[in-house]
This record gives sequence, structure tokens and C-alpha cells, in this order.
Amino acid sequence: MNNVKPTNKFPDYLNPSEPIHGTTTVSLRYKDGVLIAADNRASAGYMVASPRAKKLHVLAKSTAMSIAGMVSDAQYLVQLLRAEINLFELNRNRPMPTKMIGNLLASVMYGQYRSFMPYYVGPILAGVDEEGKYVFSMDPSGSITNEPFTSTGSGSPFALGVLEAMFEENMTEKQAKKVILLALRSAIKKDIATGDGIDLLVITLDGIKKVNLDEIKTILGDKYPFPQ
Repeated sequence: MNNVKPTNKFPDYLNPSEPIHGTTTVSLRYKDGVLIAADNRASAGYMVASPRAKKLHVLAKSTAMSIAGMVSDAQYLVQLLRAEINLFELNRNRPMPTKMIGNLLASVMYGQYRSFMPYYVGPILAGVDEEGKYVFSMDPSGSITNEPFTSTGSGSPFALGVLEAMFEENMTEKQAKKVILLALRSAIKKDIATGDGIDLLVITLDGIKKVNLDEIKTILGDKYPFPQ
């Protein structure tokens, strides 16, 4: 009897060391606020799971979050944060500051990490409050740092290269939009798990505005990475 074991191996979807999912999310601060952007492709290995994935989620008036990693974990965290933010505003009769939202998310992720069942996500939490502008970079262990710019996902090395070269403090909104879109474009061109579309949010103390597709095309011009 043949005792040779089959060599085919199914991907371990619970092992975060295997890059079976991919995306690119990017955020940076500028003179009057912060920007956060993401592509629209959801992948599973070499398969495009969806070309219309929503990776940017509004949490509060001037706070948004991008998701990268396991979708179910990320969606749960978005719903949890929205519920906690609503409860805070009902109890305190004031908005929950972005800095507090970031620390809440970090605490939730750290607690789960210490239980040996971490959330397999790499979120960016971006926003503006009365105390400042925030681009919080996080990992599954619950670490949190406020950066001038950051990127997560499989295409992040390509995006970070552009950001390192082009980012400047106190850019205008127009300058910042071009930098973040060129960073995301670099990931779209080089990373097979990034693509299918671009979402971009502008966050200020006045609220959150989604940049329409026509403006994105105008900013990128002939560098727009998709067929027109």
C-alpha cells in the first residue's frame, strides 16, 4: 500500500505569517487635517475576492479608519468602535476625541493579543480633534504610534517609498492629495493584491469629505492607473 502523503497544502488562514490577503491603505497629515486612502481590491491568495471592497470606514465626525488583514476581524472592530463612540457621546454629551478613539482601539487589540487570539488586522486610525492631527499606525499586538504618514498592507513598501521621497510637513490640501494618490498608485502598479479602484477621504475639524472619482483622475492625470 502506498503510504506517500500528499504534498498539496491548503493555506493556513489562521496563520498571519502567510501573506494570503493583500491590500494597500495610506494616510498622511497636512496643514489643515489628514488624508486617508485605500484601494478597492479584496484578495485571497491569487484570487480577487472582490473588486469593490470598502476599506475606509467613518467612525465619527472627524475620525476614520482603514482596514487591512482579516475582513471579519476588521468589520467587528469597526462596529465595536462605532458603538463605543455613540455611547460616549450619549453619556458625555460631547464628541469622543480622535486620540481617545485610537487609545481605545489599541487597548481592545492588546487585550485580545494577550489572550493568544489576536485580531489579524493592521488598521490605520486617522482624524482631527481640538488637540491635534493624528495618523495612528497599529499592529495586532495593540501597539500605537502617531506618525506624519504611514501605510499598511501588502503594497505598503511601494507606497512608503513614495511617501518617504515626497512627504513634507504642512503641505496644502492640494499638495497632500497628489502625494497620497501617487503613493497609492505606486502600490497599484507593483502589487498584484492592490487595485480595482481608489477611495480618498479628507478629514478636518469640520468633518469628513470623500473625494470624487473625477477629481482623483484630474489630480493623477496620465498617471491614473486604471482604464478610462
